[in-house]
Amino acid sequence: MYIVSNKMIPVSDAELDDIQRETGVRFPPSYRALLTRYGQGTYCGWVNVTGPDPDVLQPFADYDFWLHDEDSPITQEQIKECVSIGTSIDGDFLAVHPQTDGMLWLPRHDQIITLKPCGEDLFIHTLDRIYSEAYKQTYTASPYFEPWNDTRVHAFFRFVPQESGLSMTELASLCKARFLPDLIVEDEYSCKIFVQALGGYLRFNYAIGTEIAVFYEKDRSELYDDIARFLQQHSCKLWPQAG
Repeated sequence: MYIVSNKMIPVSDAELDDIQRETGVRFPPSYRALLTRYGQGTYCGWVNVTGPDPDVLQPFADYDFWLHDEDSPITQEQIKECVSIGTSIDGDFLAVHPQTDGMLWLPRHDQIITLKPCGEDLFIHTLDRIYSEAYKQTYTASPYFEPWNDTRVHAFFRFVPQESGLSMTELASLCKARFLPDLIVEDEYSCKIFVQALGGYLRFNYAIGTEIAVFYEKDRSELYDDIARFLQQHSCKLWPQAG
């Protein structure tokens, strides 16, 4: 798994143990292993692995978002006892409950809560299975994890293709050749060019066709400046300057 930045804030075992004692839940060992090594972050752009939070799901017990028939792993009242450990970009929840063995998947656009086994595999393998089941497709790109911290910054650029005759995909190709990425994740909708020396990546939004974002660590501003100059030399304008 590619780690986007080495600026990580691991969660301590002591903190996780305290929450387990307070709530009665048992965190999957693979979840603990990821959190204590890398800290909170986003996996492959689709799911946020968060520190445990017993408060997030409590308000949902008052609303009929999900079915709670005999096949449901928890009752509506038991939602208040769930501890959230992740969220997808679509608003789905990952959670654990004191009386379940595994992880609960509480979907945003479905009424069926499901229990996901979380055995000895790496936590990311469990997430891959959930992605395949929830989205009916397999994630085939190289896996990557973006640790959360307070040192990451970003800038947005507006690409004006008619000024140079380049398409956004052609500009992305120029950036690949110029900045020698450590990882590339690309499909018809976007391209992410990861550069370890930047502690971040360039994201080309193919779907929109005009937006480019650069995510980087504060102490890598020299390389960011080089990237910014390169983009501005190729029909890109820093977003606040866009007309």
